[in-house]
Amino acid sequence: MVFPRAKRTYQNIQRLRNIANVLIKHGFGSLVDQLNLQHYISLGKRIVTFKKYELEKEVHTLPERLRLAFEELGPTFIKLGQVLSSRPDLVPQDIADEFKKFQDKVPPFSASEAKRHVEKELRIPINEIFSSFDDTPTAAASIAQVHNATLLTGEKVIVKVQRPGLRQILESDISILFYLANLVERYLPHGKLYNPTGVVEEFSRTVRRELNFNLEGSNATKFKRYFEGDNTVYIPMVFWSYTTNDILTMERIDGIPIHEIKKIEEAGYDKKLIAKNGVNAFLKQILEFGLFHADPHPGNFLIMEGGRIGIVDFGIVGNIDDDMAESLANTFLSIIELDYDRLIHEYIRLGFLTEDVDIKAFKNDLRDLMDPYYGKALKQIQAGKVMSDIFQIAVHYKARVPNDLILLGKTLLTIEGLARALDPDIMILEEAKPFATELIKKRLSPTYQMTKAYRTLSDLGEIVKEIPGQFSYVLKKVMKDKLKIEFVHSGLDRFIRDMDKSSNRLAFALIISAIVVGSSVIMLSGKEPLLLGFPMLGVIGYIIALFLGLWLAISILRSGRL
Repeated sequence: MVFPRAKRTYQNIQRLRNIANVLIKHGFGSLVDQLNLQHYISLGKRIVTFKKYELEKEVHTLPERLRLAFEELGPTFIKLGQVLSSRPDLVPQDIADEFKKFQDKVPPFSASEAKRHVEKELRIPINEIFSSFDDTPTAAASIAQVHNATLLTGEKVIVKVQRPGLRQILESDISILFYLANLVERYLPHGKLYNPTGVVEEFSRTVRRELNFNLEGSNATKFKRYFEGDNTVYIPMVFWSYTTNDILTMERIDGIPIHEIKKIEEAGYDKKLIAKNGVNAFLKQILEFGLFHADPHPGNFLIMEGGRIGIVDFGIVGNIDDDMAESLANTFLSIIELDYDRLIHEYIRLGFLTEDVDIKAFKNDLRDLMDPYYGKALKQIQAGKVMSDIFQIAVHYKARVPNDLILLGKTLLTIEGLARALDPDIMILEEAKPFATELIKKRLSPTYQMTKAYRTLSDLGEIVKEIPGQFSYVLKKVMKDKLKIEFVHSGLDRFIRDMDKSSNRLAFALIISAIVVGSSVIMLSGKEPLLLGFPMLGVIGYIIALFLGLWLAISILRSGRL
């Protein structure tokens, strides 16, 4: 078992050497030095590389150089760049804009390799599954490629095949990204402000979801169920018998990509109706289903026979819970009515704004954003752009905007662009109004409120049930002297010591006070024996109190905390 570990360590060192070389090549030599990565590169090679590529700084901007470096570092960094392109809350806007240029198109791997991977995953010879399997893929990306095929039973399908060995490469690169994130937090002055470790954690979750084709198939099945009976939208069927984590087999649908306007016109379809149906389908997803297609690439929307919209590729989806859906409904209505107070209320209600946010300044920025829309027709207001701008303002004020909501803003912007290419007069906000109003009415209905109250009471009941058991458990631990409390706050130990000293001094002062009071009572009693005409015990008490008081005063003065 030692050999594989040593091999993995060697591979990681080689990969770090490669990353350092690429960073230097694209003008990030100072970053390599700051992160202490220079020891991965020989001195001679560093000098040659620095001299050879230092001029690149003058040719390309920093965002361009970063994009070129990510492209050269391969699929993991390309995917990271694509994720960051939709997260201007994590990277500066100019870098996010540059990362939008990433093209997820890479050379395909061989058909024989694809077939071997299918057979390995499904554990069945390929000729016992498909009557035909096209050697040339219809699409190839960094994660997978797609082949057309026909099942022995006659159904036309697409087979999405994950790149062999990709999972291992991504996992290895993700572990290296965590290592680099720790270096950024440790060595860069403001590294922690950008929470690089959190960024890598989020990226790893996103990529692992994309790598799980079972999850993608599950998403497609949910969408098919949601749109059942809707004759404006069609979702292809998943063939679960031929689907695994690495292989996805789905019904093949044919149609015209939604951005090919001329072909849609030549086919005689009603462009305005398609635009309206597409927008309504998206609004249903976010305001009714709570699950939305978050990869609105034009090629993922096909206009099928009769003008029906076929939706494919469910690798990236966003989730909207009940509270967020209600907030979105109120947001749409607020934008329509240009109601700043309601918008701010929604951010506060969902906990996006922290306590230290300047609400007045936030409100003023919202007013500056929305005032120019006064007097304009709804068709002149781009809902997606307005929402994205609102999110940008929220990010500026360090609001905690969930990733799904930022993803929604990006998706809405793209959907709106596609819809307006088909129908420039379409009004997204007008289309959203009935959905939003209906959702608000539903939330205010007695039935919904009773259901919500019942759930709340049930949750409280479960908590109450658990209290005796938890209390009993803690009590038993205390009785057995096995309860250990660990204080993780770095300054808490010192605080406890200071409190201990203070309480000791207070107790000491109380003792001195008691001696003085007791001695005074004895002095007033006049009881013998006497010393210099005063009761001896009273005099001794005063002397003891004097010495103890001086001792306490000296100790306080020495501590420097008078």
